[in-house]
Amino acid sequence: MLPMQWLKIKIRMLERGIYSQKALAERLGVNPSTITRLLKGERKSRRLEKRIAELLGIPANRDETESK
Repeated sequence: MLPMQWLKIKIRMLERGIYSQKALAERLGVNPSTITRLLKGERKSRRLEKRIAELLGIPANRDETESK
């Protein structure tokens, strides 16, 4: 995941009252280490990225996010 995308995710998390990666993982029903690996770029999951985008109200399409 791109650093700028991570920044957008973190901002949206805070706006929605999700203050940690652990809390995000709990809302998504996944292991916190899964979120950590995804955000570090060690793991890729379009399905999980889409779920995060839906939860936080941000575009899931990377091209769409980068062009704005």
